[in-house]
Formats: sequence, structure tokens, C-alpha cells
Amino acid sequence: MPRHFTHYYFSNTLTKDTSYALSAIIKLYPDAYLLGSLGTECLTGSEHDERLRSADPVQIFGVTARHIFKNGSKCQLSYMLGYLAHYALDRVLLPYEEYFAANGVAGYFGGAAETQSVRDIEIGIDRHIVRDYLGQENALELVDRLTIRKPVLEEICNLYVDVLNDLADVCMSYRKTYALLEGVKLDIPLSEGLGRLDYMNRENREWRMANGEMTNLSVDEVMKEQYEIAYDLLEEYMAMARSNKTIAEEKFY
Repeated sequence: MPRHFTHYYFSNTLTKDTSYALSAIIKLYPDAYLLGSLGTECLTGSEHDERLRSADPVQIFGVTARHIFKNGSKCQLSYMLGYLAHYALDRVLLPYEEYFAANGVAGYFGGAAETQSVRDIEIGIDRHIVRDYLGQENALELVDRLTIRKPVLEEICNLYVDVLNDLADVCMSYRKTYALLEGVKLDIPLSEGLGRLDYMNRENREWRMANGEMTNLSVDEVMKEQYEIAYDLLEEYMAMARSNKTIAEEKFY
């Protein structure tokens, strides 16, 4: 799955053109939205990541939306909107990463393909996002100033203890869950072959999507294409959490 800055860039770009209702929630709890957008793979040393990624997304988003509808927590809603933005990008870029990990990442201008792990490809994409979109200075600033307000951490911790830990089949106390969330850090790893290998598929080679269809979209094009889809998911989740709307299952797969 994409790393920190890829998800940060995607989820942050989403907030620039949202409805008033979505914008108001995210602006009220921007740190909750940010933490949600980083997903669960940044919860170092926990089992949440693999188990929540393998769980049914309809169940995850349906159960959490109903929980938020009942307790009215805007903070938890902002966190889950960020988490949903994370999921929206993961479900299309993870097949991309797996495809090129299996088939090799081609060098620019006809260079031979080189075997790279999914993690290597994730790092390569993340470094491109930092270099081409965010800028090194802004990325380093985000690393240094990633702080989540204590009341926000407490609210999100309650969401995990009340709902998400059970959905992940993780038995973890409030104290351990809080420490896990509090310990989230960002990093900017080095990337081998950044100028040599086409991690972003900007030369538009074919790859297989999750539905089995072939495409030649670059990572840049994938993100642009996914914005409208992600907007729709955020609006859908907002309606579920605020009016107990029945989940449109087909949108979450």
C-alpha cells in the first residue's frame, strides 16, 4: 500500500474541493483527519494493519458509521473520513504495486526491468510525491510537527476500543491503544534508483487492476481519476454517520 506522504497528498488534495458539511467536519478536527488518512500501517508493532486490511470494508465502514451516528462524535467522524480517503487510494494502488513487484519496474527510456519489492515501490512512489508535489521542506516540516491533540487522541482511542479493535480481532487495553496512536511517526526513507526506475509508470506501461482489467495509467493519473470516486465515498459515509443511511455496499468494494 502507498506510504505516508502519498496518502497525505491524496487526502489533503481531497479537502480542497469538498462540500460545506465535509469541509466543516475536517476543519474542526484536521489532526483526526490527518491521522485517519495515514491508515493503520503506521501503528508500529500492532496487528491492526493486516487484520483491518483483510476485513470486509462494508463491515468496517458500516459498523463505524452506525457507532458515530449513535454517539455523535465529530472527531471520530473526521478520523474515519481520513481513513476512508486512505482506503480509496489503497484499493487501486496496492494492485499496481503488486503487479510491478511481480513483473519488475522498468527503467526509463527502454531500460531493463528490475526486481523490486512492494515496499521498494511504495518508497519510490512516496519519494516522487515528496519531490514532485510536496517539496522536501514541507515534508520535513510535517514530520517535525505531527502532533495530535490529547482530546482528539482520546476520542480516536475510544473508537478503537469500542469498535475497531473488535473488528480487527485485536484484544488491546485502552492504555496500550492510546500509546499506539500517540506513537505514530512519519519518515522520509531513501529510495534506490529514483531517477533510473519508472516507479510512477510515467511511460505508461500496462498493468492489471483489482478487477482484472488492464490499464496503462500512471500513479499521477490514478490519483486524479480517484478524486471523484473518493469524494463520493466521503459523502456516502457522511450520510451514513449523520442520518443512519443504509450503506451502498457496491461503492465500498
